[in-house]
Amino acid sequence: MSETNNTRERLLTAALEVFAERGYEAATIREICGRADANVAAVHYHFGDKRRLYEAIFSNLFDTLRARRTAFLPPEAPPEERLRVYIRALFEEIFTCGGDTDRQDQLSTIYLQEMVRPTEALERIVSEYLEPDARELYGIVAELLDTRPDDALSIDCAASIVGQILYYYHAGPLIACLHPDRAPTAERIDELVEQVWLFALGGIERTARARAARLSQSDEPADQGC
Repeated sequence: MSETNNTRERLLTAALEVFAERGYEAATIREICGRADANVAAVHYHFGDKRRLYEAIFSNLFDTLRARRTAFLPPEAPPEERLRVYIRALFEEIFTCGGDTDRQDQLSTIYLQEMVRPTEALERIVSEYLEPDARELYGIVAELLDTRPDDALSIDCAASIVGQILYYYHAGPLIACLHPDRAPTAERIDELVEQVWLFALGGIERTARARAARLSQSDEPADQGC
C-alpha cells in the first residue's frame, strides 16, 4: 500500500473511533488527525472536510456489502439465490464485520447515533449509498412478485426482510435476557440466514398469490342481475 493510501486508511480508522466515541458534532479533525498520526491538511487532501470524511465511512461500509454479494453470486443468478446472498451479506456485516469486533461496535454506535440524532450528512448518505443498495433489494423482490421495483408492494416486502435482520441487531440485549440459553446471534449466522430467507420467500409467495387474486377479482365483470 502506498503512503498516500496508508494515510487515507489511518484517517478512516481514526475517524471511525472518534465519531463513535464523541458523536459527529463533538468530533474534531484535530483529534482524528492526532490518532491517525497525520496533519490536518491530509483530511482536506483526501476528503475535503469533516462531513465528507464521515460520509466516507458509510461509503466503505456499503462498498463492503456490495463486494460480499458480488463475490459469491453473479447478477444473472435466480432472484431466490440473490436474495439469500443479500441476506447473508447484511447479517455478516452487521454482526461480524469480518471478525473485527472493534469496528463492528464502532459502526453500530455511529449507525444508532445517526438514527437518533441525524447529521447534516444523512441526506447524502441515503441518496448515494443507502438508496442504491435498497434498490437492489427492491429489484430482487420485484422479480419474485412479478411487479415493478418501485411498486409499494416491492418496497414493503423489502422492508419486512431487512426488518427481520435489524430485529436481531436492535433487540440483541432483550433476546439475550429472554433466551439466555441460546448462542449469540453472531454464532448463529448460518441458521438465521436460512430462517430469514425461507420466511421471506414464503411471505413473498403468499403476497404474490393474494395480489394475483385481487387483480383477478377486479378484472371480473360485475354481476348485472336479472
